[in-house]
Amino acid sequence: MKKTIAILTLLFIFGHFAQAQFRKPLTSASSKVNSSEALYNVGFFGGLTSTYWLHFGGTETKYNQPFNFGLVGGLAVERMLNSSTSVSLEGFYAMRNLQLNYDILNFPIAINQNKDYYRQFDVDYQEVDVQAILTRYLSRGTLRPYVFVGPRFILPLSGKMIWQKKEILDYGTPEQHFSETGVTVDTVEMTAQNTRKFNVGLVAGVGLLYKLNVGNYYIFIKADVSGHAAVINSFTSEEIHGESQNVIGAGYIDPYLLGMRFNTDVTAKITFMFPLKKQLQGACIRWGEYD
Repeated sequence: MKKTIAILTLLFIFGHFAQAQFRKPLTSASSKVNSSEALYNVGFFGGLTSTYWLHFGGTETKYNQPFNFGLVGGLAVERMLNSSTSVSLEGFYAMRNLQLNYDILNFPIAINQNKDYYRQFDVDYQEVDVQAILTRYLSRGTLRPYVFVGPRFILPLSGKMIWQKKEILDYGTPEQHFSETGVTVDTVEMTAQNTRKFNVGLVAGVGLLYKLNVGNYYIFIKADVSGHAAVINSFTSEEIHGESQNVIGAGYIDPYLLGMRFNTDVTAKITFMFPLKKQLQGACIRWGEYD
């Protein structure tokens, strides 16, 4: 339900901008570069994202996070402030997944008895992100490099966490050998006790725009790469104070071990932007009368 409401809200906003701007005439797309362009552009985008949860403080537990990727897709509306600067609003749906793992050596289980364990934490979840972007175009040609920066609001939707604990029998070999009986796996849904309800962060990136002329019209094709980092510790209050109702078994990765947790990601996407002005018709357009 949250996802549906968020998507419908974004579509309503973009539709409102489109209705307000579509009455204005559009200059011929085959005209010179320095001719006027649309004040507003709207479009859609899709791409790949790789998510990482970075930990600071605590006991500085050494952990690994293998490479991962998920899909992103959304809508964007852009307003030109001048010939080289714009502000835009982007809303998108992101599929995120990650894995965190580490070893616990010489863990005491009884008097004078220790064991080695391998622990793995897998997360698979979805979220809706909204970001306000300030873009600076570095040229006005057909190909336009650009840089951008802006804040992001993050709203997690749903997901699950899988916790695994395995006893290590032969540590230090090329392949770790685990006990078949010393394996525990727990799966739980992401809730307000183990997932912060919202977060905010900062996104920045670089890209390249290509202006494609199509008859008396044009579209912008943008390819960019960006990095994002949340600025609020994503451990919940219940986790920090040991009040989260977690299952007993594999157990959760203790926030005291890992300190503060900040969600980050790297995203590569392609965007198709369309100017919001009417296309002029008639023979006079080829003479540049409306440029």
